[in-house]
Amino acid sequence: MEVRASPPQAGRVNQCSLLPLVLGLASASASAQSLVVELFDYTDLPAKRIERFREIADLALAHSGIQLIWQYCRGALPAPAGSTCEKEMGNNEIAVRILPGVPGGPGDGRILHLGNSVVSAEGGHYASVFAPAIRAQAAEFGLRFELMLGYAVAHEVGHCLLGPEHSSAGLMRAVWNRKDAEEISRLSLHLTKDEARRAVARLTLAARR
Repeated sequence: MEVRASPPQAGRVNQCSLLPLVLGLASASASAQSLVVELFDYTDLPAKRIERFREIADLALAHSGIQLIWQYCRGALPAPAGSTCEKEMGNNEIAVRILPGVPGGPGDGRILHLGNSVVSAEGGHYASVFAPAIRAQAAEFGLRFELMLGYAVAHEVGHCLLGPEHSSAGLMRAVWNRKDAEEISRLSLHLTKDEARRAVARLTLAARR
């Protein structure tokens, strides 16, 4: 995910007032397909921040009928009993790393690389997001760090389900702009209908294997 740098804009989102929507949308879809996300946090985020960005990522994808099941493999939140962190990854599992830097350096200063994924046309199982770039972009857009982090994670999860291609609108755009940031602030940036259909179809197939 890349975001073209732009001048900062005043105003921050009251994230807490919108978070109760997460559980409502997630539970409203009885036919939601599940994806296990093994989370490796190498930035030592506090537990409350992990919970907040996780709820944002949940909401961004619950709208499309995708339920994320989190396994905490490294970070402030302990791995639960029976965790899949040390086991071979299943068809409906991916690993997401939160990293303290950007591999390969800071780029050219005009584009912020928020994350990347190791995927083929059929999708993949490994994704990373870069905390410093996400923090900088959140500040420029006037958004909370946890809100931007949740959407960056949701975008990379999307690649793991859909492959490397980007779209011209929605969550899977290659470059987010100010209009996209406004949708993020309202928690209304999602997969397109076709992307949601394909992502759910892939998870449905994985569940049958």
